[in-house]
Amino acid sequence: MTNNLPSPEAWPSTGNADRVELGLQQWADAARRLAPGPDRTFAEALPSTPSGEAMFACIFGASPFLGKCIVRDPAYLRQLWERGPDECAKDILDGIRAMRPDADKDAIGRDLRVARRRMAVTIAFADITSNWDLRTVTWALTSLAEEACSAVLRVLIAGLARRGALAPPDPDDPERKSGLFALGLGKLGGCELNYSSDIDLILLFDPDAVPAAMRYEAPGHFMRLAHSFISVLSEPTMDGIAFRVDLRLRPDPVAMPLVISTKAALNYYEKRGQTWERAALIKARPIAGDRDAAKTFLKSLGSFVWKERLDFPTVQALHDIKKRIDAQHRGGKIGEPGQDLKLGRGGIREIEFFAQAHQLVWGGADSRFRTIATCLSLRELTMAGRIPAKVTETLIRAYEYLRRVEHRIQMVADKQTHSLPSDLAELETLARFLGYPNRRAFGRELEHHLRQVERQYEGFFELPLEMTEASASSALAGQSRDEAVERLGRLGFGDPEAAFAIIEKWRLGRCAAAREESSLDLLQALTPSIAIAACGTADPDRALRLIDVFFDSLGDGYHTFSLLQANLHVLETVAEILVSAPAVGAMLTARPSLLEQLLDPATDAAPPGVEGLEEDLASRLDSAADEDDVLERIREWADTERCRAAVRTLFRSLSPQDAAQHLRNTADCVADALLLQAQASLAERHGAIPGAEVALLVGPPLADADALLGIRIDFALCYDLGEASVSAGSEPLPAQEYFERLESTLSGWLRGGAGQRPIYAHTVTGPPQDLASLEAGLDPTSAAPKRVVGAGKLVGKIAALFERPPRDPRPESALQEELARLARERCSEAGGGGGPWAVECRHGGLLDLGSAVHVLRARAGREHASVLGIQDTAETIDALGSVGALSAEEAADLTNAWHLWTALLTVQHVVGGRIRAGAVPARLRPLVQETAGASSLDEVESRLDAAAAAVSRVAARVLDR
Repeated sequence: MTNNLPSPEAWPSTGNADRVELGLQQWADAARRLAPGPDRTFAEALPSTPSGEAMFACIFGASPFLGKCIVRDPAYLRQLWERGPDECAKDILDGIRAMRPDADKDAIGRDLRVARRRMAVTIAFADITSNWDLRTVTWALTSLAEEACSAVLRVLIAGLARRGALAPPDPDDPERKSGLFALGLGKLGGCELNYSSDIDLILLFDPDAVPAAMRYEAPGHFMRLAHSFISVLSEPTMDGIAFRVDLRLRPDPVAMPLVISTKAALNYYEKRGQTWERAALIKARPIAGDRDAAKTFLKSLGSFVWKERLDFPTVQALHDIKKRIDAQHRGGKIGEPGQDLKLGRGGIREIEFFAQAHQLVWGGADSRFRTIATCLSLRELTMAGRIPAKVTETLIRAYEYLRRVEHRIQMVADKQTHSLPSDLAELETLARFLGYPNRRAFGRELEHHLRQVERQYEGFFELPLEMTEASASSALAGQSRDEAVERLGRLGFGDPEAAFAIIEKWRLGRCAAAREESSLDLLQALTPSIAIAACGTADPDRALRLIDVFFDSLGDGYHTFSLLQANLHVLETVAEILVSAPAVGAMLTARPSLLEQLLDPATDAAPPGVEGLEEDLASRLDSAADEDDVLERIREWADTERCRAAVRTLFRSLSPQDAAQHLRNTADCVADALLLQAQASLAERHGAIPGAEVALLVGPPLADADALLGIRIDFALCYDLGEASVSAGSEPLPAQEYFERLESTLSGWLRGGAGQRPIYAHTVTGPPQDLASLEAGLDPTSAAPKRVVGAGKLVGKIAALFERPPRDPRPESALQEELARLARERCSEAGGGGGPWAVECRHGGLLDLGSAVHVLRARAGREHASVLGIQDTAETIDALGSVGALSAEEAADLTNAWHLWTALLTVQHVVGGRIRAGAVPARLRPLVQETAGASSLDEVESRLDAAAAAVSRVAARVLDR
């Protein structure tokens, strides 16, 4: 048996005999499952060899993750054992590079997960046995991530090219000259990726690379591309994940989409870029897509990242960042169990921050310091005389040591953690996994390195007074009133006296959420960060007032304050939401637990469909204690999903069209769950009606945009009786009364009891009726098709009614009169007005479009009944074009207008009011402009006017205006 791995002595042993015995049994089972041949012979013989015995004792004793990997893929272990890690790593990377752009996304996802699992084993074996040094380990990890991103992006770019959204010149190499690219930041950008790291990316595109005909559709295409990109790499499957993708380092994630135009990004950095972003961009590097376009973009960013003169004012900003990091992560005793080796005292982040601070200070004047790798940067700074050689060597030794420990921690369970185990037994196992005789020996060397880093880190920030003026983020407590008010004014508050009054209220514990001492301590520690977050908005004074109102809604704020202290970046998001999107802010204030939605790691993933939502809601209800608990859980779930859709629309990780669909799906799931619970509740007292089925016809009156967006539920109840017409309980009810009570129960739950917020605003559009009555009275040419919510055969029977040929169609004039009445009522409810931003009521707006489509549908349905069963308006327009009721040009105009109107309407609901020209919050302008496919607000209005004119032409022809 050839062995390209080191001798038995190279494998540390943890002494966990029970774990090893279990692992060996699992290996034996895996070997028996192999077909007879070389792989099976190898697998059966390996445990009895000295090297194999030592390897299994190490892996099974210390790392459940690696143990599962080798048991799952014993044939690959043979390759690694016989060929060695260098050759195996090369084969894995070559295999990813060979993935074709026309490959299936799911197949690539599976192959990448297998590749990542095999590379994890390869790297672990080479690292544990000291076959590779840190630079080789991080190179392999980085290369795997880079090639994986490139493989996925070229498949997705090829898909955009097939749809005409991009025009790369080479089908076999769609990344080249596509204009779309990914920048790696953080450890990915610095070629320093850790063992179980996520990957920090920014996705950008050159707008000039988008064909002019696709400029309006491009944002939607890029949004879907980003969702697919994240899903292929990050979605958990039976094969695990490839890489967790984090896009939150992109410019202004509150206002920018997932894929940003290079022009928008450059404009942001030029006008509003912050020091921490300059530090992050030091490591920015093209890793996938159009690398030439990426290099051009980074060259344009040079003047932002690197200042021509010695940039000592930057040190002040870095000092403020340091204070925030210290406040959040530098508590506790150095080297104690549970310490975070990345963010804690003396940790990896302090070495990186030390290097980046020096780079930003000196790098503008000397390009030698513009390197991406931490250790190389330190060496360059030493060679130029900026850092003493002894300091550099101390920091590099500590960096390499801490990274080795970090990797070994992550090998245990493949978790993105940087913390020592808190459990002493697990800490002992980790120490032995690292080759130490016990945890005390490990602790001594670890503490030595941590203290060395801490000493250098603190020393750099002991700066002269003129370089460390009291900054805006300094703690305000303990200052005189006049000093604090003056500082708040300099920070950006228009009314610093009022701001001081709020902060003083918090300091004195007069906030309802901070009456307990533990809560008060947390709030006081948060106060400087809150002030900074408020000043990052367009209206700092209003932001601080609204944050105060939010805190007053908390009751005991300990949990929320703890959450914010552990995630300081969320403060900026909360402040921005409260100012720019009052509807979302009202959700947070009404239910503060929704704050956790802002920390959802799946923020950038595609939303689940109806089935996924149904499963999620059902799982929430499984453990409900009683009926009241069921209703509260449904209410909380609906709030969560509405908030999720709103926040993701605001952050532009969800397109307004997809948000509207998600809201409709959420409403349908809630209606279905309430219907089931209402049936169960009624059956407890009155029994069920044997054989009967019930369903809801859910759908908006034509002009009700709230229902159109799933913000309200309008429904009618329909039932189909079997042979019985009376319920079978102890207090039987006849069918009509039974279903009237069912409808009344459902309506009451939606409305909510005394002191409760409604689950949904709603309207009951008619009394309960049986299937026969519905069929007899339904004219599918005049009734808008409804979504049918429920289960059983009745759902299909009702849906079929809307697809049948009409028996006695309603006169078109009567239909037009009814549509006009509904339009007048809706405009009246909306406050009237027909300005350019009044997308519902303006001439040629949403109501005119809906009325024209409804009449055209009625006409076409007399000869083409298939048109009648389509629920989606855009699909109806397409069908009307197919049967000749609309010309190709008219169909395209109406489809574009429909998407434009509904998208802007969704945005208006998210921000909590009608958008008016000149009153769009600055942070929301990119969202509004992107929604309209425009580059300015003036262009948005031009597009609105053009869409309205196109709709008006069709409406005039169809509605006889």
